[in-house]
Amino acid sequence: METRKIKIMASYDWSMRYGMVEFVKFVDPVIRYKGKEYKIELGRVIAEPIICGQNLKETADFVVDRTVHWNAYYRCWAQQALHSQMSIANNPNSFYAHEKHSTYDLMARAIHPEDHFPITVLLPQFYPYTEDQERQEMWEYEQELIAQHTKFGFDEFRRKTDWQKIHEKLQRSVRLREQSKLVRELFYSKEQYLKDTVEKIFQNRFPLYLKKTSGGGGSDVFKINSLADLYEKYDATQGRSFHLQEAVENYDVFVRCMGLGPQILPMRFEPDKPLHEHYSPEKLVLPLNLHERMTNYVMLINSYFRWTYNSFESIIKDGKIHPIDFANACPDSHFTSLHVHFPWLLCAKLKWFAYCAVTGKNMKSDMEENAYLNVFNDPNKTQKEKFDFHVAMSKEYFEIDSFKEFCEENFKDLNEKMVQFYDTRFDDVIRYAIHFSDFPIEDHANFYRQYKERMDKVFRPNAKDYLSIRPGE
Repeated sequence: METRKIKIMASYDWSMRYGMVEFVKFVDPVIRYKGKEYKIELGRVIAEPIICGQNLKETADFVVDRTVHWNAYYRCWAQQALHSQMSIANNPNSFYAHEKHSTYDLMARAIHPEDHFPITVLLPQFYPYTEDQERQEMWEYEQELIAQHTKFGFDEFRRKTDWQKIHEKLQRSVRLREQSKLVRELFYSKEQYLKDTVEKIFQNRFPLYLKKTSGGGGSDVFKINSLADLYEKYDATQGRSFHLQEAVENYDVFVRCMGLGPQILPMRFEPDKPLHEHYSPEKLVLPLNLHERMTNYVMLINSYFRWTYNSFESIIKDGKIHPIDFANACPDSHFTSLHVHFPWLLCAKLKWFAYCAVTGKNMKSDMEENAYLNVFNDPNKTQKEKFDFHVAMSKEYFEIDSFKEFCEENFKDLNEKMVQFYDTRFDDVIRYAIHFSDFPIEDHANFYRQYKERMDKVFRPNAKDYLSIRPGE
């Protein structure tokens, strides 16, 4: 029997990692594929010196990246892993290089004609700057240089300051500032582009949302109710790039989907609640036509960018899907966030990661952007034809039929195993999650009781539904 190693890079996903390790030990699956049997071994990618050109392929058969956006060593390690032709979820190149704007632009080209991608505009970076600010900054910089280039003796008469070096560095700073001003004059619009954008593109319709172009966690998202409000918030962006996006008000449901390979779970999302209550415990079941289109949007983003572990936010209003945020290739996977949906996550991860590790799935890290873009930019193609094309491309990338056969042979009883795991071991998962949570220590016992009660009263009696994407299927 052969062993397939699945390893995760450094992460703060305490409950997810613990839950996966304990669940895999409990299930102890024997994977059968093409007449052979395999065992799954979970582990961690350890940060240690590596030589340029070293083949990392023996490290693991499949690697889970939760790290490259915040850790330089693992970002470099992932690059070398790609050069070693290792399989990684997610593609570190596209994860690090592609921000929200890239995903927005793609969705605007690929939307189904029955849905609507909210009008979204990329704004130039802006930093309010006055002569008083410049003088203050130059004075502060000069004081730093004086401290840096002053040597002290045992009395004040032995103090020496290298005024020549200070003068040279100040002059260099002045020249750089002058060049920066010139670049801005040459390359940045001098028009009233905020006012023009609101009037010409958004037709003076409010509210709008000012949203940063990178990062996650729901931070730096501002609701804009007037042009004056926009100027005030834009002044506070501090030189970072932002989008201005059409708001979708009075919606029917805000949906966040978790995507793991071709497994897409829609959940009701409540962004105005505290972080640990963002995901509603409701088992969300969308109308079939909306569910299918939503699934195809998630698979488009995840296959195009090679993010096979990603989340996708959209708003549903009057039977239309309005995608709004889907560059989340390190989605929140904590038990304290997902609660009743967490067991589904563990099952979905085991199935997809095992499939990739055992079959040696080609993750196609070189991507196929032109294959998509040639169709999306074809003026002779209708939006429906573009949509149908990317649906077919996603199904091919995720190997839908092969994955279903693999799961049917190896994980037919996985949901039943999860129920058994819940009944015998899940209390430990809850305790572990609370221990590593951000909740105040004095509240841990209370939060344990709350989560335990929710899981016992909501998840356990309805486990069959919660472990399915759509009940009855």
